[in-house]
Amino acid sequence: MHSYDVEAGEGEPRLLEDTPYGIDLVNPAPRLAQGNNKISVCVVDTGYDNNHEDLPHLNSVDGFSSYPGQYWSHDGHGHGSHCAGTIGAIGGNEKGVTSVNPDPGKFSFFIGKGLTDNGWGTGSGVLAAVQKCVDKGAKIISMSLGGGDYSSMANDQYSGHYEDDGVLIIAAAGNSGNSAYSYPASYASVMSVAAVDSNKNKASFSQFNDQVEIAGPGVSIQSTIPGNKYASWSGTSMAAPHVAGVAALVWSHFPNCSNKQIREALIASAQDLGADGCDHNYGFGLVDAKGAYDFLSEKGCNFPTGDTQGGCYQCVECTSSPTSSPTVPPTTSSPTPCAGKTFHLKLKIDSYGGETSWKVTRQHNNNVNIVKSGSGYASNSVVHVEECIPNDACTFEIFDSHGDGLCCGFGRGSYQVWVDGVEKGSGGSFGSSDIVSLCSTMPTPSPTLAPFVTPTAGPTAGPTTAPSSAPTPLLTQAPA
Repeated sequence: MHSYDVEAGEGEPRLLEDTPYGIDLVNPAPRLAQGNNKISVCVVDTGYDNNHEDLPHLNSVDGFSSYPGQYWSHDGHGHGSHCAGTIGAIGGNEKGVTSVNPDPGKFSFFIGKGLTDNGWGTGSGVLAAVQKCVDKGAKIISMSLGGGDYSSMANDQYSGHYEDDGVLIIAAAGNSGNSAYSYPASYASVMSVAAVDSNKNKASFSQFNDQVEIAGPGVSIQSTIPGNKYASWSGTSMAAPHVAGVAALVWSHFPNCSNKQIREALIASAQDLGADGCDHNYGFGLVDAKGAYDFLSEKGCNFPTGDTQGGCYQCVECTSSPTSSPTVPPTTSSPTPCAGKTFHLKLKIDSYGGETSWKVTRQHNNNVNIVKSGSGYASNSVVHVEECIPNDACTFEIFDSHGDGLCCGFGRGSYQVWVDGVEKGSGGSFGSSDIVSLCSTMPTPSPTLAPFVTPTAGPTAGPTTAPSSAPTPLLTQAPA
């Protein structure tokens, strides 16, 4: 399991308080103020910088870590602190940034360290963190992470928390820029969040399918990172906390509403984007705090919500029908897992992103076949790619068309490559190309394997990409 997103720029301290554009999009002036009923929001991620000047200071009982020796109150990656800042960075203190819930006295955090300090985690680690959130009374769980295939065990747990425990679960749709289902976002009991930019256009990396339910700002989002610093990152990881924050804000005014009614209010009142009605790119549209508040002010908390189906078929109160006929993914059987090995690439692009490309190849019947490839990245961005590749795909090669590598003449770029969670190589200072072996030994290709078609290059990172976060953290278990 990993976080979903693309970093955009290094962290820096800030002397004056900024209002990130995402806050203006989801709760424009005159802003809906927080209500008097404190809602507990759990952030399941890489941890939380509990000493940050612009984040609420939490008590020792306000968090949990799934990993011995790694503490919830320490965020070695930064992804979790960035997501938490969008939900609840302190407002009005003339520091850093404000947030969807700027008054820490009117909501509360619980932190579930479901990912490690390097941005990766196990399926069991994530589920243990989710369970602890529920045990500690969280009403909303925000998850900017994903990885792996459908899991009936994970589906049952999320469904139980949603149906029986009254918890609203919100997750990032994924950064692969395709129509694939990412989990946990694509479970019916989870709200799947797409990303839009400052002009309310779908982010190029944002995954699109019939389980996408709502959208939030996710391109160049400014928020808190460890060390009293701030950075702008992109990804559906950044979009999900906007929705979670708005859910807490609205729920604080209507404490008697159920999690299902809050979900219904969010999607019924969302600002329609793209094609009329619900569509696979934006779901029901951009989350709207005041719209959801007005919806519940009119309806109260006694309206029916219907069956839990997720995506475009979730909303009973919405008058427009989906623009296509989505098929809810099966919930009774698991799709075929990765039959080879998991390839993970982290690219930190220099000042000339268009010069960088890469490929993974395998040798088959004396021919070299490209298995995966990527190019066209935004300058000064961080990109994470995670793919299932065949066991005999043994060569990773990275190219710089100008011949000066990624470091250090025009930015401090770099790359890192992992296979099944084990680092295989890294670098940045090279000429036109660099090569990393992905196999311990070069295997004899199996003649029974069908040749691979050259795939479409990975998602463009540029206001954009991938471990649901500045990481593209991935679960190294049988990911759930």
